[in-house]
Amino acid sequence: MNYTLITDNAALTEFCATQAPILAVDTEFVRTRTFYAKPGLYQLHDGRQTVLVDPLTVTDLKPLWQLLHDSDRLCLLHAGGEDLELFQHQSGALPGKVHDTQLAAAFLGLGAQLGFAALVELILGVPLDKAHARTDWLARPLSAEQLRYAADDVIYLYPVYQQLRERLEQRQLFTWFEQECEWAVKRRSLSTPPELAYLDIKNAWTLDKQGIGILQKLAEWRLTEAKKRDLAVNFVVKEAHLCEIAGRLPQSLSDLQRLGLDPMEIKRHGETLLRLTREALANPECWPEPVKRLVDFPGYKAELKRIKGIVEAAAASRGLPAELVASKRLIHQYLGWKWRLGEDGSMVPALLEGWRGELLQGKL
Repeated sequence: MNYTLITDNAALTEFCATQAPILAVDTEFVRTRTFYAKPGLYQLHDGRQTVLVDPLTVTDLKPLWQLLHDSDRLCLLHAGGEDLELFQHQSGALPGKVHDTQLAAAFLGLGAQLGFAALVELILGVPLDKAHARTDWLARPLSAEQLRYAADDVIYLYPVYQQLRERLEQRQLFTWFEQECEWAVKRRSLSTPPELAYLDIKNAWTLDKQGIGILQKLAEWRLTEAKKRDLAVNFVVKEAHLCEIAGRLPQSLSDLQRLGLDPMEIKRHGETLLRLTREALANPECWPEPVKRLVDFPGYKAELKRIKGIVEAAAASRGLPAELVASKRLIHQYLGWKWRLGEDGSMVPALLEGWRGELLQGKL
């Protein structure tokens, strides 16, 4: 099947006049040192024609965003989490309606994280060439082989989805699949508030209340700085270095050097890190409580085993993979709600909502 490379505004506007109810979408981007992904190509297939949109030459992408934001049009993605993040950042909103073929494959027991090439070969018997997976999509010109590789990702997405949907409907799982897709999109619309960024620091649990107070201040600043400079957080200051500062209370630039901070971290941010540490120490009334790991709660192992047993039995009753029903992350979310929040009714965990709540009702 042929494709068209769109490099100007008029051609994009013409394509976006399509009335197709389903649009297969993929993106190629680069994200190495930056906080936000840098788009290199948008691929679209409406069932008849395939276009590759070059965002380095098309200056007005509003027609594309209007197409994707239309809630009457279904947007097909595969493993679309990062694509959704890119759409959110570039257009200010998420697609109106999304179905993800990786989730469809998971519901059908084909694999929880099945890659697109493997899925296409499994469903259609077509082997895809993945030789260009590591292409620098911001480089120009792109070769014919690279463009063909990009086009294949949406050309085959369309028929793969049609077959997966038919199987989901036959097994009466399509409604649950739609709910999961809605939940996945909603989750991408939520971002960590800067003041809670310390909770994403792996070793935060090792710090006492004073250390957590400092870490909260440092992590909040780092996340804000990363977004402002469009720089990956660890290229601002490494996570491990934040914990070292919070636990060791450096007083000078020399102290930061002794803690092992990179010279450029000290040169660019040393005075700021010391100032934030002093500010946190001066306001102990603002310190959050220390982070308590779920594994440290009494009865954690027994409760985890009990929940896994319930999930496995419930999943088997509907022919679903247990890891789809309740990953370890979702079980931890449930236990955190139960033990830390006292079953707060305003923050219901995913295991008690939607199709999972229906499947596990009265069992947990």
